[in-house]
Amino acid sequence: MCDATFTFGQRGSHFFQCPSRRETTRLPAKLSAFLSSAQLQQVYHIALGFHDSFLITWRDRSGLDHINSLGLPDELTDFLYAKNPQGQLIRNIPAIHCVLGPYNSSFFINDSSAYLWMSIPDGLLQALQSRIKNGSWVDKPRVVALGADDNFLLITEKNVAIWDLENYNTVSDMLEFARTQDRGIADTHSIVLHAYRYGCYVAQSKSGALLHGNLPPHQIPGMTSMIEPIMRDTERIKEKERPARTSVQRRESDRESMQRRPSALQERARIKREWSDHKQQFTAQSKGLKLSLSISFGVGGLARMLGGS
Repeated sequence: MCDATFTFGQRGSHFFQCPSRRETTRLPAKLSAFLSSAQLQQVYHIALGFHDSFLITWRDRSGLDHINSLGLPDELTDFLYAKNPQGQLIRNIPAIHCVLGPYNSSFFINDSSAYLWMSIPDGLLQALQSRIKNGSWVDKPRVVALGADDNFLLITEKNVAIWDLENYNTVSDMLEFARTQDRGIADTHSIVLHAYRYGCYVAQSKSGALLHGNLPPHQIPGMTSMIEPIMRDTERIKEKERPARTSVQRRESDRESMQRRPSALQERARIKREWSDHKQQFTAQSKGLKLSLSISFGVGGLARMLGGS
């Protein structure tokens, strides 16, 4: 699977990134300055929030990791910049992931070992607390999203999904459908909710497929341009993760499959046929805007989703 970043700010800003592509618009001036710095080698994570607030974690060309932020709640800032007695930052910077709720009044952050949240919806709070026994997680959160009006979703490492998505009906319907499919929730890699726009979301499957709904018009081209790069990056990662075979095994396998291996065009046609056979229609209603999405679910739930609205 391909780790991608999708984040929306209150002022119409966005930052989208996968290993091979980056799309941005209306970013805060200070964040734009960081992104254009000659010292920047890699962006790990970005979270956009209320007004011009942001968080960026990144690596410089000398191999050092950094955290920069602006306008975040004091509790979140204290967590990010906590130091040990030697004056060194204690956070696992490459693993930091932060979700900001509306107006930065709520947040959820972790660095894979330490977790902090503030003013999150009661349903999410109860779901998290019920998964902590004697100070340790019995089922860690895997996906957390905060939306408008206390809407939220949680997917755990054991693929339990809990949500309250009154203002994101398409996502709610999507999750309900995924529950009925073999590995439907497990194949959901990430879901991001726009905290300032009802019904706006981005969902990514572990197969690399991307789905989105009710994006502001000026952000649709940027999102559309991410679909193919994320799919390609996911395929490259899958190739690297496949167990190595001996040259003899590879030659034998290649000879056996040479005649029956489908071409790229044939494979694309096959997936499209499956999509046509297994599509599910969802409708979202928000602020008088009706969205109609034709969503593909393969055997693996959210896998093989081909595009969005």
